Amino acid sequence: MTVSRDRVHCVDCREPIPSDARICPHCESLQPSPLLDVGVVVAGVFAFVFGVILALMTLGTTRMLGLGLIVVGFGLAAGGYTRYIDRRAGSLGR
Repeated sequence: MTVSRDRVHCVDCREPIPSDARICPHCESLQPSPLLDVGVVVAGVFAFVFGVILALMTLGTTRMLGLGLIVVGFGLAAGGYTRYIDRRAGSLGR
């Protein structure tokens, strides 16, 4: 089944709904917001950049904290982006 560009599939019942709908008119389930994914990616990028600054400009325990922030930031940024891509592909029925 193909869906026009202004319609997507519901995450629960898979019926076509308008792309700007937050609640499915068929099963009344709440549709996920892409804003949460954007927030996770922004937080990940911030943690990564701040971790790089800490790792390069400090010594000792603070440097280890910076390296930890680099790992956590990369994980949040990559995970948030792939989650957005997966949701987008799922909502378009691909």
